[in-house]
Amino acid sequence: MKTLAIARNTYREAVRDKVFALVGAFGLLLASSSVILSPLTVGAQQKLVADLGLASMSLFAILVILLLGTGMVHKEIDKRTIMTILSKPISRMEYLFGKYLGLLATILTMVSMMVALFAAALWLTGNEFRDPYWISIGMSVCELAVVTAVVIFFSSFTTPVLTSLFTLGVFLAGRMLSDLESFARVAHNDTIARTIAGLKFVLPNLSLFDVRNEAVHDIPIASGHVLWAIAYMALYSAALLILSDFIFRRREFQ
Repeated sequence: MKTLAIARNTYREAVRDKVFALVGAFGLLLASSSVILSPLTVGAQQKLVADLGLASMSLFAILVILLLGTGMVHKEIDKRTIMTILSKPISRMEYLFGKYLGLLATILTMVSMMVALFAAALWLTGNEFRDPYWISIGMSVCELAVVTAVVIFFSSFTTPVLTSLFTLGVFLAGRMLSDLESFARVAHNDTIARTIAGLKFVLPNLSLFDVRNEAVHDIPIASGHVLWAIAYMALYSAALLILSDFIFRRREFQ
């Protein structure tokens, strides 16, 4: 109940910050693209609208995580309200987990709104919302859950500016891990291969959640891959939150 109370408060703060205005920008992007792409044939139009919609959905959600998550903990430290919160019978893990759930709830609300706009854009262009799109959206949500854990981790011990830079760096590196592995195989360089192998144990493999291409082009997505991605999301996020608690416990607030 304590964790949920913090999550609710975090969600309310996010709503007051008017981040959902980005949903309007997303809708405007889809509407304008639908008009531009309308002269295309139905098959090409469907793929382009779907590709743009699914990619933009992930991009806008990542932007919200960076805007909200980076200063979420630091704001309460700066205003000294964190001492009032932690003086109550609540552990630091409950506090961090509440922040995580609140931010994730904000992201899920935003994604739900963008899915509705995405479905409307498809309908307006005479296309249908296909089942593989749900899988791609679900995988994006898993990726966002991992990135949310990353931003909570960095915000537990550093400043908002560094948190945003570190989170963005981890996101980009996590997306590029599979490409870096391919590069290491082509280069036949043992040093690069060992470095990338080491990074795989530290950085999140976000390319695991990228099935947009398969969804857009109707390529079958293996159920085993989806289940492994969900398990990976849960394990990696839990590990990061535990590590965040370990670091946050050692911080002194005055």
